[in-house]
Amino acid sequence: MLRDNENYSFPVFYPFLNESKILTQLSEGRVVVLNRVNSTNQYIIDNIPYIKSGDACVTEHQTQGRGRRDKIWVAPVGEGICLSIYWKLNKIPSTMIEFSLMISIVVAKILKNLGASQIKIKWPNDLYIHGRKLAGILIEIITRTDNITHIIIGIGINLSIRTHATLNTKIGKNWINLMDIGIMIDRNILVATLINVLRKKLKDFMLFGFTPFITYWKFFDCLYNKPVTLLVGNRTICGTALGINIHGALIVDQISSVCYYSGNNISVYTS
Repeated sequence: MLRDNENYSFPVFYPFLNESKILTQLSEGRVVVLNRVNSTNQYIIDNIPYIKSGDACVTEHQTQGRGRRDKIWVAPVGEGICLSIYWKLNKIPSTMIEFSLMISIVVAKILKNLGASQIKIKWPNDLYIHGRKLAGILIEIITRTDNITHIIIGIGINLSIRTHATLNTKIGKNWINLMDIGIMIDRNILVATLINVLRKKLKDFMLFGFTPFITYWKFFDCLYNKPVTLLVGNRTICGTALGINIHGALIVDQISSVCYYSGNNISVYTS
């Protein structure tokens, strides 16, 4: 379970990812450090027959990073974290929204303990500071004929990006990185912390479900009581966000009714 007294110590920024240094910080399991790859999530997908639950991949640079709804994720070489973790379920889940929110909450808690005290989550899994995007999470699911669900958890965090002009032409200006708020860290230790904590919380989630995590949502929810616009497939829905229900669905007051929205095909914008 996630507790408020879980604190982590981070030394100052270290310039290069180092597989050996990360491995010495891990309590168990494996990690692969790549200098360059098309996508860390795709690397995991391509290697599913050869990896174990909890294995991770991180890279200095990915050339085809992706986000939700076919959006791109851009991270200049050595200036962010592009991390993917593999997890296996021996069943087909009815919904993944609770899983996705749990990952968002755990990552937000880690970054808050790092010093990002104003960090918020935009449902379901974008992390913001001062209204600007700091990190994104992409959950990809592969279900095959053996009823085993393969889950790939992709995490992108902006750390010390300096090439603002290049990024602005690709993804706009509504982004921020940890360096902007005065946080410089050792990427190897942050990567190891993310892997260690997520592995533990994934095990907790398998045992206890979403219930132990849901109480943290109100602390990180950046949409609560704000006007929002939802794109649900081809529909546009306007209303006021009122948090989430016990299953992680977004609650939206549409004046005439209160509705619940959940699914991978939903985009949310503040009005």
